[in-house]
Amino acid sequence: MTKEEFIVQIKKTFPNVDSSFFSQIEVYKDFLRKTNQTLNLTRLDKEEKIYGEYFFESIFPFSFLDFSKPLSLLDIGSGSGIPGIVLKILFPQIKLTIIESSNKKVSFLKLLCDTLKIEATILWQRAEEVKKEQREKYDIVTSRAVASLKVILEISIAYAKVNGLLVEVKGANYQKEIEEANRNIDFLKLKMSKKLLPNGVVLIFKKTQKTDLKIPRTWKKITES
Repeated sequence: MTKEEFIVQIKKTFPNVDSSFFSQIEVYKDFLRKTNQTLNLTRLDKEEKIYGEYFFESIFPFSFLDFSKPLSLLDIGSGSGIPGIVLKILFPQIKLTIIESSNKKVSFLKLLCDTLKIEATILWQRAEEVKKEQREKYDIVTSRAVASLKVILEISIAYAKVNGLLVEVKGANYQKEIEEANRNIDFLKLKMSKKLLPNGVVLIFKKTQKTDLKIPRTWKKITES
């Protein structure tokens, strides 16, 4: 996707986008390409891939949600900033928190936020190690390519408020992941809806009740169950 195509698609998908979004995206892109030479954060280093597979595809699934009101959003395992940072640029009213287990990526994300002059809380921790003050805190919890659906739902749910949403984007084999996660979906009392994408689906899970303090289990127990 060229820069021109990116601009057209963003304006089409998010009609109320502010023009400052595009200038900040340019800063983000240049900073990412420069830093990626030494940190190797992403394989998507060509400009067309950054605009398309990196920026646009990371936020298109969120076009189905209403961000007109200020929301708290947790991005688990954001890596080099997607989708969380891009959503924060697009919707500045979002209160963004990122959890990342790699110290190298945490340092990058803090520098990126400083460069973009945006406010976000960047936490260096493992997502399954939920702290007491983090439970039931966020309106939206999302992640990108962190774990299978079965695993990421159990890790994510404790962070979400009751009636909050877990948003997961999955590829063409999403139906198999749903089948594997069905037991956990029922156990966690989640209500699922989905929106089809050109190459997959966005799965939206609504949290219907408070989460037991025993959830999430350890990574090993989740993956082995």
